[in-house]
Amino acid sequence: MSQDGAHGRYAGLALAGGRYQLRDLLGEGGMASVHLAHDSVLDRQVAVKTLHTDLGREPAFRERFRREALAVAKLTHTNIVSVFDTGEDDVDGMPMPYIVMEYVEGRPLGSVLEEDIRRQGAMPADKALKITADVLAALEISHEMGLVHRDIKPGNVMVTKRGVVKVMDFGIARAMQSGVTSMTQTGMVVGTPQYLSPEQALGRGVDARSDLYSVGIMLFQLVTGRLPFDADSPLAIAYAHVQEEPVAPSSVNRSLPPAVDALVARALRKNPNERFPNAESMRDECLRVAASFQAAPPSIVPGARTSSGAGVGSAVFPPVDQATPAPTGNVQTPY
Repeated sequence: MSQDGAHGRYAGLALAGGRYQLRDLLGEGGMASVHLAHDSVLDRQVAVKTLHTDLGREPAFRERFRREALAVAKLTHTNIVSVFDTGEDDVDGMPMPYIVMEYVEGRPLGSVLEEDIRRQGAMPADKALKITADVLAALEISHEMGLVHRDIKPGNVMVTKRGVVKVMDFGIARAMQSGVTSMTQTGMVVGTPQYLSPEQALGRGVDARSDLYSVGIMLFQLVTGRLPFDADSPLAIAYAHVQEEPVAPSSVNRSLPPAVDALVARALRKNPNERFPNAESMRDECLRVAASFQAAPPSIVPGARTSSGAGVGSAVFPPVDQATPAPTGNVQTPY
């Protein structure tokens, strides 16, 4: 959907019989846009996510959008962005589904991290562990409801002005069926390449432990200021997730104790059975580790290297189920 400046093409549009008046554009992706809006009935600010009109023509996309609203509306927790309402309006003769959500006044975690990197090279470990524990508290609730987030990353975590952590954009979550779920067509990978679990990279079904891997990637990034796996292409990054071992965070940030290395290493096991069994156990370990050492400013090793996925050219991915071949094309990011 094309946008006219910071306000967006649909700023000023009223939805739900005039109840929600769209204002500034907060963000947009390939599938939807999010506007700040005013709820005239309850006289409060909300965030309204609207499906792009070209996608609104497709019943499958509208159904996926509706599923998101139904799924997230069931989640009630301090660390989860709440869903208030959902509906569908006609705009310019096209159906436009929308979701009304809690407006979080704050900053994305990625912005908080960037500031810490400028000041200290990375985020202090005690702060990173507390934020990670709050993200895991949110995931504990969603996993209990049978929902895998599938795209945990700093861009999907908000920190309010009071320091409250809010996980958002469960847009590719789906109720788990028989313990695993695959939201997309066979072999299509959904998620952000740098944070994909190995099973996501291979196009396999995932369960809650896939989110814990993504949390481990995020924690590594917070305490080191860099990603454990990064490369020039999604395929090379996917290779690294599947085949390469991450370096210990303390090899990048010398102030980190061995307990942080062990926590991250367990979260990033290639085999889901070797990771933490659930979000609660990983959260408990984050809090235990945070209480076990004296916090110190980050001490970043100049020129420290992480994995690059450089071996992808000659690699052969491990075999996957015949019904779910490994992805050979683009890695799709969520809207």
